[in-house]
Amino acid sequence: MSCTGFAHIAFLAALEQADDLTKPVCAFRLGKRGDDFVQRRWLRPTGTYLTRQMVPFLDGEIEVDVDVDEDAGVYRYRSPQWRSRILTRPLSEIALHDFCVDAWLHDLCEWIGLVKPSAKAQARIHGHLWHLGDFRVCETAATAPVLVARRLQFISPEVLLSVLADPAWARRGIVLMHERSSQPLLGIHEARALSEFIGKQEGRDQFDSAALARVLRSLMPPGASEERTQYLDGDDLKLPHFESASRLSPARARIVKASWGTDGYPPPVVTWAEIKVNAHSSYQSFDDAFRDGKLKREEVFDLVEHGKYRLRRNP
Repeated sequence: MSCTGFAHIAFLAALEQADDLTKPVCAFRLGKRGDDFVQRRWLRPTGTYLTRQMVPFLDGEIEVDVDVDEDAGVYRYRSPQWRSRILTRPLSEIALHDFCVDAWLHDLCEWIGLVKPSAKAQARIHGHLWHLGDFRVCETAATAPVLVARRLQFISPEVLLSVLADPAWARRGIVLMHERSSQPLLGIHEARALSEFIGKQEGRDQFDSAALARVLRSLMPPGASEERTQYLDGDDLKLPHFESASRLSPARARIVKASWGTDGYPPPVVTWAEIKVNAHSSYQSFDDAFRDGKLKREEVFDLVEHGKYRLRRNP
């Protein structure tokens, strides 16, 4: 599969180009991305095929009738230049697929790392605008809505304004699009291109949570809550699920600090071997470090998989 971030951008571009999301599309015409979309379950085979296909002819193309042979996995057509010649091509070139927008929206929510993702992204304007969920603004208790949109230029200004200026929105949020419009978006939300939030971390493309947080922070009204929900100040640790901060021993605070990672990004997955060195610890494991403390290991670190842990903080 291709890099996740660029796959999301490419799929949003494909949705932008499609006139009707309920009509099947030929994945082959999407190039290499088409196979990637099928693997990711964003496109689903319909089991049907094109009955006519554009084929090379002289200096251009011409449309021809095709005969499908599913058993052989090919389709055949008569050469438009030499009518006695029958040409054969892979059936995958004319296979039709349905858009699986819900599957893509689910993966997009997970990739962004929303604090309150919707169980299913809610369509605010059918086929054009979806509310993905909420994103925490930096370390404050405030969250802001994140939406994704396609082809808003085909929506009447009255309908668009009624949705984006709805008083039900508690805060200004962001609308992710394939390309940012040169005109301000109607309503209270900010329009940004999804590509603006692609970042690199540990050699892989990641959603740039810090960049999104900066944009959302700029949209917060003066005097909005600045209460911190997570921090490590000296030996005082506050995680989002704590009712109040907890005082750690200096040795445990060093372990948390070494596992914290970069604010604005998800905490890194770590092993005890690397943290033991970085924190200069004499403990034998994460469980050993928190065995006799006021906090248990499960309250501070999640076990991701065997031998790998992640601090229980938000991006």
